[in-house]
Amino acid sequence: MKIIEKGKLFGYLNIFDVVIVLLILGAVGGLFAKTATLKKVMKDYTVSRVQTVLLVNNVYPEQAESIRPGAVVSELRSGEALGVVKEVRVKDYMEKAPDAQGNWHWSPVPGKKDVFITVEGDLKSYNGFLRVGQVNVAAGCKINITSPGFGFEAQVLKVDVLQ
Repeated sequence: MKIIEKGKLFGYLNIFDVVIVLLILGAVGGLFAKTATLKKVMKDYTVSRVQTVLLVNNVYPEQAESIRPGAVVSELRSGEALGVVKEVRVKDYMEKAPDAQGNWHWSPVPGKKDVFITVEGDLKSYNGFLRVGQVNVAAGCKINITSPGFGFEAQVLKVDVLQ
């Protein structure tokens, strides 16, 4: 290749412009390949009937009352349904507190509740991993849930595949 003193290849192309065009083409090609691969992978799933127990802790009693059986629960970001609320159990929220002798005991916090929500629904299983939207549904995972009457960050306590 012959580079002329003005920095152009063969008198027509600036070498920096060629590098930028090649970088842009590479980025577009990489993005297309990644998107095509994700679409192919995301279509390969099975649907499983699942019962999930969620814990929403340290909430006010009024918030706990807003969760009712029959409500449809969805994942916040994707809007994909997690299922229907089957059971709601409300318990006092407990924290460790010292007594007069300095011993630690679990004691209830006034005006705060823990809510255990049992949800049943159909979830997608990708290679054995249950997911709702882009969030894994497994014991120990946190998931942002929403419904017309409430929205919370919940911890998954238990997942049972029903079929």
